[in-house]
Amino acid sequence: MTISKWQVTGLLFGLLFVGSVVAVESKYQQDTTAKQEEKLRQMEKKQQKKEEKQQKMEMKQKGMKQKVKSYGEVVLEKTEDLDLTNEQLGKIMRIQMTNKKTRKELIDQPHKSMKKALKELRNPSADEALIRKAGATHTADFDALIEAELKMRKKIDAVLTRKQKTKLKAMKPSPEDKTNESKSPG
Repeated sequence: MTISKWQVTGLLFGLLFVGSVVAVESKYQQDTTAKQEEKLRQMEKKQQKKEEKQQKMEMKQKGMKQKVKSYGEVVLEKTEDLDLTNEQLGKIMRIQMTNKKTRKELIDQPHKSMKKALKELRNPSADEALIRKAGATHTADFDALIEAELKMRKKIDAVLTRKQKTKLKAMKPSPEDKTNESKSPG
């Protein structure tokens, strides 16, 4: 059986066609895989941006109500550095617990009164006396908070020895305390 030129040529073209189809198909699969991976990366980026945006919104909504440490919490964090005894720890924790509810109420009050004062300040129909009264209320609320915190601070300092007080005063604020200061409005 002899093979003619046309049969060989047909066979070569057939093989060439099948090879090109296989090559194109694998190239197509690579392209679709790459496209799918790119889409997946884009979806992940969108999801990450969405989550970041949600976190920013939550932080924005918290505003001034962001957790701020009390003096007692700062002292308790430095327990090892100050060499606090178990008795001192217990006393400080009791002071913290007894003042926790009033502290929470007092921290919320200046924020509320400030919002009210600013609202009156922006109100074109509000008279000057009303604006001054709202400002005075805000100042009084803030002064009450400061006084309560100073009383608690005195109670905690009474638990500490002179050496511990000296050590505490020499310590630098933690990085979180510095970020709270820079984030506070004002």
